[in-house]
Amino acid sequence: MENPFYRQRGSGRRSGRMEAASFYLGIIAVTTPCLVYTTLICGSLGIVFALLSRGGELTLTPKARAGLIMGLVGLSILLFMIACTIIVANVSYGGLEEMMRQMYGQMGLDYDLIFR
Repeated sequence: MENPFYRQRGSGRRSGRMEAASFYLGIIAVTTPCLVYTTLICGSLGIVFALLSRGGELTLTPKARAGLIMGLVGLSILLFMIACTIIVANVSYGGLEEMMRQMYGQMGLDYDLIFR
């Protein structure tokens, strides 16, 4: 006879809502790397929700694992794009500030007047 007060460790502790949130936030992070803040927030939250969806278990469900991987990929793409921008600015223009001066000049705006 099984004890009704005995509960197996970890049973029913996983969170389906958190793994779904992780999955959807991971999709947003991967598909919007040009929107820096959106990717940063959604990718980070996707990773956190994937890890929290375990609920004390040692393994992730496939949906939570996919959300974790997509969050990591989205953040990796974002960091790669930022690094490339900094490298191009330093090599081609001599720095970020000089690149911004030239870009504002092409738009007909005075950089020094805007950023005093």
